[in-house]
Amino acid sequence: MESKRITQLVVVLIAAAIIVFAYLKLSEPQGEQGNPLNVIPSTSQIICSIDGFGKSDVELEFLHALLEKTDERSCYVEWQKLIATMDSLRKSNREWYDLLQQSSIAFTTQDPFSPGNWSVIVALHSKANAEELMSVWMPQLPVRNFKGTDMRVGKDLSWCLLQHCLIVSPAAAAIEDIIINTNSGDVLASSNEFNEAYELRSKDVPLHFCAKVSDGAWLQLDPIFQEHGSALSGYLTQSDNNAHALHVATDGAGEMTIHNTLPENTIFLDAIAAADADSLWHSLSLHFEQTDAAKFWSQAWQDIGDSCQCDLNEILLSWRNGEMGSAVIDIADSATAAVAYIGIRDTIDVITLMQPLLVDQGPQADGIYKVKFPAAFERNLAPVTPVECNYITTYKNFVFIASTPGQLNLIRNSSASLSNHSDFKRCLQQHNPEAARFIYQASGTIALLPSAINTLVAGCGSFAIDNEWVGNNRQLISIALPIQSSKAIASVAPPEKIEISEPVSTDIPAQGQTWTVVNHNTNEKETLRSDGQSMTLLDAAGKTLWNLSDLGPVLGDVIQIDALKNNKLQYAFTTAKGLFIIDRNGNNLTGFPYLPKPPTTSTLLAADYDNTKKYRLIFAMGDDMLVNMGVDGKPTSGWKYQPKNMGAPIVAVETAKVGNDDVLFVVSSNGAIQLLKRTGEVKANCSTILESYNGGAISVVPGNDLNSTSIVYRTAAGEQTAQISAQ
Repeated sequence: MESKRITQLVVVLIAAAIIVFAYLKLSEPQGEQGNPLNVIPSTSQIICSIDGFGKSDVELEFLHALLEKTDERSCYVEWQKLIATMDSLRKSNREWYDLLQQSSIAFTTQDPFSPGNWSVIVALHSKANAEELMSVWMPQLPVRNFKGTDMRVGKDLSWCLLQHCLIVSPAAAAIEDIIINTNSGDVLASSNEFNEAYELRSKDVPLHFCAKVSDGAWLQLDPIFQEHGSALSGYLTQSDNNAHALHVATDGAGEMTIHNTLPENTIFLDAIAAADADSLWHSLSLHFEQTDAAKFWSQAWQDIGDSCQCDLNEILLSWRNGEMGSAVIDIADSATAAVAYIGIRDTIDVITLMQPLLVDQGPQADGIYKVKFPAAFERNLAPVTPVECNYITTYKNFVFIASTPGQLNLIRNSSASLSNHSDFKRCLQQHNPEAARFIYQASGTIALLPSAINTLVAGCGSFAIDNEWVGNNRQLISIALPIQSSKAIASVAPPEKIEISEPVSTDIPAQGQTWTVVNHNTNEKETLRSDGQSMTLLDAAGKTLWNLSDLGPVLGDVIQIDALKNNKLQYAFTTAKGLFIIDRNGNNLTGFPYLPKPPTTSTLLAADYDNTKKYRLIFAMGDDMLVNMGVDGKPTSGWKYQPKNMGAPIVAVETAKVGNDDVLFVVSSNGAIQLLKRTGEVKANCSTILESYNGGAISVVPGNDLNSTSIVYRTAAGEQTAQISAQ
């Protein structure tokens, strides 16, 4: 009995100790938290920041839709992939869940079209263990020290810890640039212009965009969700009211009516509503010099209003009122499909007033007249030195000016107006009729927006922009987008335990092979399974979607590629029978499978050298031939590989950038190595032999040159590393 009491007492004491320990750990402060703004260079052009993934489902869905529609050449495509990776980490690992739910995350780039010059920065508490976190994501990367900071350099992604911030980038050079800027203090946290804009963000919205504009100011935008769609809305702050193209001063506002007049195939509309047109003149001149539309119409309406005889000048000024601007209309085979327009006050006969400025007193076809432009005018004297003609017409209380009569004929003869266009009507539902500027775009580019924002939203199709002057050197800018956010939000439950994944072996297990793949439609994890002959795809719930038979064991790994460049992923792999590319529905991609007579002997390399999804599919056959083909199933032009007898079949192919060159590392089952150029020609001879190599996949750790590069491979005793010896 006594021993039983002792045992109970011990259990109680242990339980109490655990509770006290847990309380102390939970109540212990996390320590100082990093701030991404302390490590983002001031040269960055756009920052997308997320105030933690927790309670951000709607915003993350909006961001996913936005990035999904961007130019495939931009870094935004890589942002999309990285967000999916981070979301997967928080769903499967408790430490990552606790971090990403609340930590500030910033995606940033200095050039959206520079594939390697971008980064993602995650704020950590000072007591967080970055090594443990990254062991789940990118384990066993080689370490390189740069200016006192340890960098982990990988083939596709590299990372470092700086100022309590985890920095991940595809290029080590981009991380080096961040380290240099951080050490010198040339970061956004020290920029007054940026901080002024950043303070205008909505505190209750966890997603923010900040873009640098041409005059050094910053445009801050947050998403808002309305019944008829979504919008990016925020403020531009500036010190000089005339310094930026987005700003046009107004003395009043008028009702939008031009869309009832322009034809339905208008792709660009720039409208300014003002009670007093003459007061806008200087701002308009500055503004239109910086737009794409400027090249489509002349300064004729300025000359007409300001540079003719005094008495006529006063008369013409009196009929300019209300709405004015420019429009670009889709006309086939035309490079000048644009017009300028000016609102007419009341029912004034503008053509009669302009008779002294017309080349011909009689009208052209359909009421279209020629106008002298440009002309050298002197006050109180007749116009002299006409150089060429523009064309002018009046229609529905507007004066239209264009470089050819065809554009004006199109306006007058169009049966359907822009107001009938479904996308435009949707944009109007979000439009503030009192705003100073309204821009509609169906295609092309808009020079008014910062290029980084323009690239981000250009793939969304039709959208509209409001620009309203609200005083205090501040403009309200709202970009209406045709993106609907789902109302069915699924919360992410925290994983019950921490699961640290081990490096995946490419050896063929006796009981079959399994790969975790991504559903490109939902970003959910699915399972691809092979039993050595057939292959099966299981969805996230474990339901079988399809089964393909008679394939044979996969050599190495299954690679997901976007072969058609449409953000849909296919499964590419080799078996002894040949090369297969299968889509998510279980169908072969056109041109595949590729089934040569000699057996296939190597793993598949899907090389995307320039990050353009122009894949080079490289693998070996039993006749010592190394094949290089495109996703169209045709041989790659310029491939110059000549078969070499290495004493054993080629079983592994990998690529890495060494210095400034892309190098192919080709390994035979006996451990012999070939070093090749991208063209398949010999780069250098290699005397290194992979001792006790098991024939599986390899990884390359690039150095500054070939002789400082190493290969990581597996043996029966475990993982080994061999240094390259090149001559």
